[in-house]
Amino acid sequence: MFAWWISWLWAWMLWACMGGVGALWTEGMDPEDLLGPEGIDIDVEGVHVGPGMGGSAIQIMGGEPERAQRFATQPTPQTAVIGSTVVLPCRVINKMGHLQWTKNGFGLGTERELFGFSRYAMIGSDDEGDFSLRIQPVNLLDDGLYQCQVSASDGVPGIRSRAARLTVHVPPDPPVLTPAALNATAGVPVTLVCESSGGRPAPEIQWMDNSKRETIRTGSSVETQPLEDGMRVRVRSHLTFTPRRAHHNSSLTCLTSNQALSSPLTSTVHLSVYFPPEVRLRARSPLLVEGDDATFVCSAKANPDVLTYRWYHNSEILPNETSRTLTLRRITRSFHQDSVSCEVSNTVGSAKKTLNVQVQYGPAFRTLPRDVMAETGKEVTLRCDVNSHPPPTITWLREASTQVLGTGRDLVVTVGSTTAGLYVCVARVRGFPDLRGTVRVLVKGPPTIVSAGEQEGRMGDTVSLECSTVSIPSPIRVTWTYNGREIDLSDPRYEVMVDRQEEGLRNVLVIHDADTHDFGAYNCSVVNEYGVARKQIRLNEEKGAGGAGRGRRGGSCRPRPCRRLPPPVQQATSASQRGHGGLAIGGLEVSAPACEGECRGGAHLPTPDSHRVRDPPPGGFVLTTTSNNT
Repeated sequence: MFAWWISWLWAWMLWACMGGVGALWTEGMDPEDLLGPEGIDIDVEGVHVGPGMGGSAIQIMGGEPERAQRFATQPTPQTAVIGSTVVLPCRVINKMGHLQWTKNGFGLGTERELFGFSRYAMIGSDDEGDFSLRIQPVNLLDDGLYQCQVSASDGVPGIRSRAARLTVHVPPDPPVLTPAALNATAGVPVTLVCESSGGRPAPEIQWMDNSKRETIRTGSSVETQPLEDGMRVRVRSHLTFTPRRAHHNSSLTCLTSNQALSSPLTSTVHLSVYFPPEVRLRARSPLLVEGDDATFVCSAKANPDVLTYRWYHNSEILPNETSRTLTLRRITRSFHQDSVSCEVSNTVGSAKKTLNVQVQYGPAFRTLPRDVMAETGKEVTLRCDVNSHPPPTITWLREASTQVLGTGRDLVVTVGSTTAGLYVCVARVRGFPDLRGTVRVLVKGPPTIVSAGEQEGRMGDTVSLECSTVSIPSPIRVTWTYNGREIDLSDPRYEVMVDRQEEGLRNVLVIHDADTHDFGAYNCSVVNEYGVARKQIRLNEEKGAGGAGRGRRGGSCRPRPCRRLPPPVQQATSASQRGHGGLAIGGLEVSAPACEGECRGGAHLPTPDSHRVRDPPPGGFVLTTTSNNT
């Protein structure tokens, strides 16, 4: 050891004297870094220096570089399958010392034919410096750490290569599946075990569902145990698996693989699965029409295939229906979108299939068309709400016209004098009669008073003054005044009867025990949302006491010449036209009341369904029921 230190010191002094020619260390390396503890290799530019074989030495890069031993090729880590051949390379330039291979630190010998190791040999030629180690055939005991070493000689230090690990792989035995055959029930979990032994490294186990030709990625767990040699292992995979109907007469496969196998090893288990019925339900005829018979057919697959049938209508069981078919007589439109269900059972379980029934039927109104009213220039929507299956085709026409104004459920109309009137919607469904409906467009505006301007009553009797109005919309206030003053309805001598009509209002002022000062000119004022109508109505005293033409309470009625009242209203002639009160806009004549000459005397009282109004609040009425015998 002391001589080694003297040699190192001499080399360092020689290098210093030469001014760094052939420097041993790279820039920034402390010379002491080259000196490790005894037995530790120092790797400088790919060359290991150190104690070497047979003595201590150091390679000097300056002075005589051609005498330095160095590796041209060093061994690298390799893997090999048991039974194969492997070669660990080692080629040396300027080999001076003896070369040998070590395995796990144990020297194998310096001769090319390694005596005692019949499967090992150093191949190559001395001229090329090739001393590669061949192992043939490889067995499990060859797994280890290998190194190529050259001893020191004649002052040339020994060198050692990098250590290279040889890893030996062993293929596993074919997998074993437990159980070998599987009888299972759909939906009930089962567990299978796949075991693979003898592999190195531990084999990977996968499961394949052959019913879908895909890998099962969930439900498995793996346990690994070493074998007696401590190098190979046994692997078990437990698969918890829930079979389905699709697995019947199918199989599962266990696959094992590791680096020693060129393709996986497999083992397969056949599956027999009991499952409840799988039900299909259909209508025998694809087209069900209102009034026809409907037949439904139920079919099922199951294991076992001994089956029972039950039928349901909207979840209500149909008694005595236990065959594969169900017939319902003369179905109606109410059956449309109802449900028919078939339930099939076997010893494993039951299943139900439901069919929503589609029935074709002709058009009918969900709601009757309604007249609409609006101001001039406003838009209104006419609606023809029709139910049918399939949905109807709806067209809109004007009355007595064939010109199509629009299609679809709704028609938008701009209200005016030219658009007011009767509209017709026609709903058509192929194979069924057409459906027609009518709707009127009414123009909103200020009220019009249509009562006679001259009315009569008898002194001392109960008399009445009528103020009838046509108003769209209905009036919100009717006011009576006499001699410039509003009638005080808190006076028990006065009361107001109100008869609300479809297109207006009939307002009657009743005066009990009429006196001289009660006869004269009254004013009726009617207010709606669009304006005010005022009219003077004169109450005249009847003359004479003759019985002819007397009213129900003793009043008389003198005939007057009939005169036609002004537009713009006309009473509808049929209930279908009345809608919002039987009055239409458009400058047509009045049919009721048609003449001013009709009896309007004080003896004429309102009909029994009239109402009495006392102390009306501003903008409205307080209504109380009255009879016709006051």
